Amino acid sequence: MKDALKTLERVKKFEIDEQRRVLMQKLAREEELQKTLKNLIEEYEREKEFVSQNPTLCDFGAYTDQYVKKRRALEKSIAEVQDEIESIKDIMADMFKEQKTFEIVTQNRKNKKNKELAEQEQKLLDEVGTNTYIKKHQQ
Repeated sequence: MKDALKTLERVKKFEIDEQRRVLMQKLAREEELQKTLKNLIEEYEREKEFVSQNPTLCDFGAYTDQYVKKRRALEKSIAEVQDEIESIKDIMADMFKEQKTFEIVTQNRKNKKNKELAEQEQKLLDEVGTNTYIKKHQQ
């Protein structure tokens, strides 16, 4: 039973490490998407400035339509990744609760064992003391 609990603790630790790895990947993906969105907005602002200075060169309406589609797609992707991140965080929170439960059970068992050992030691000391007292008074 004792070994089974330690095995469960190791398995839970491994699962938490795996979730951390996945979380880090998702956070990196979110950061990448945020940078892409920022670059897209900056590019749009540059194009808008260029068109305002040269209104006869191109059709800015078509460019704006494409920009809006790309921006919405990026924002949707960012929202999906953020939802996945929140889901992973919830899973990890549950895993940490389980791990803490295992730690508490282990600590309680350890405390119980220490208490039992202390009681046995006290009984032994009491018995030795009683035997010594009896021997002194018999002589």
